[in-house]
Amino acid sequence: MKKLIVPIGISAAVILSIILALSANKKKIDQKNQPVDRSNIPVSVGVAKVEKGSLDAIVQYPALVEPMEEAGVYSHASGIISQLDIFLGKQVHKGEIMGKLDTRIQQINLKSAEANLNSTSISRDKALRDYQRAKDLYEHNARLEMDMLSAKSNYESSLVNFENAQAQIDLIKQQIANSAIVSPVTGTVSKHKIKEGEFVITGTAIANISNISRVKATVYVNQQTSYQLKANQEATITTPVFSGKTFTGHIVFSSPVADDNHNYQVDLLIENSSDIALKGGTDVLVSFITLSRSDILRIPQSALVTGSSNPTVFVAENERAIERPVTTGHRQNDMVEIISGLREGETVITSGLINVKSGSPIAIITI
Repeated sequence: MKKLIVPIGISAAVILSIILALSANKKKIDQKNQPVDRSNIPVSVGVAKVEKGSLDAIVQYPALVEPMEEAGVYSHASGIISQLDIFLGKQVHKGEIMGKLDTRIQQINLKSAEANLNSTSISRDKALRDYQRAKDLYEHNARLEMDMLSAKSNYESSLVNFENAQAQIDLIKQQIANSAIVSPVTGTVSKHKIKEGEFVITGTAIANISNISRVKATVYVNQQTSYQLKANQEATITTPVFSGKTFTGHIVFSSPVADDNHNYQVDLLIENSSDIALKGGTDVLVSFITLSRSDILRIPQSALVTGSSNPTVFVAENERAIERPVTTGHRQNDMVEIISGLREGETVITSGLINVKSGSPIAIITI
């Protein structure tokens, strides 16, 4: 019996010591896991003043620049190009003759028509004298009425022949005039398709003339924006090609009817300057001010607490953060209009908000 009691006692002592050791370790672990009370430790935050100022509602649309005036040069007649002074980059003026078609056949036809006109003119004058003589004799009973009417008919026929000859001359002269290749606008030759000596027919495209002294940008705006824009309203034009440079555009057209996507076409005129000229095809960004407000309360948008159903901010008062609901209005870049909930001069927290709760002590960081 004694032999059993001794081992049992030893085992019990070992188990008890293990339990005591585990209990001590648990107390240490529980003490380590005990949350540290940081409620009185100030949270470092950045702040900004609630101030009055202006705020503009801006909408932006991408666009491509196009020449305001661009036209094709076409042949107005058929024939061989006998002369052509066109090359890429050439500066031309509206109405300038850039070439012409071979008109030798028309010149021959013109001489023949002029000779015919002279002949019909002589016949007309003779028929007129014969008619006047026959009429005078008839009125004095010295000739029959039939003779007078026959002379009149001859005169009218010769008059028609004369007018037809004159029309033929006018037609040939117009054909000669149509042989001239004329620039319809002032600008620069941007495309050149035909060479001297080639045969062309009426309507053949010969070249393109582009005028970039004035260019346009076309955007397609939604319904709400279309009603906010006005004729001749200014817009700011920027392009990544000229960083930091802005151009000014004016609305010259606003479509009265929406397209299939319920958008409205708006064209803007941009006057190019002599130092920097936007070229056709340049990517630009068009910025419209659709609403301009002045003397309003505004705060940085970073002061708004994210994740809340209603807009709230934290106001810094007596070194503590006080949560405050606000009503916001329009936004511009990083600023937001405050309609109610704040007063001018109050201080709102703009950074460090992730660690801030209502009533938290704060330490303002000054930069």
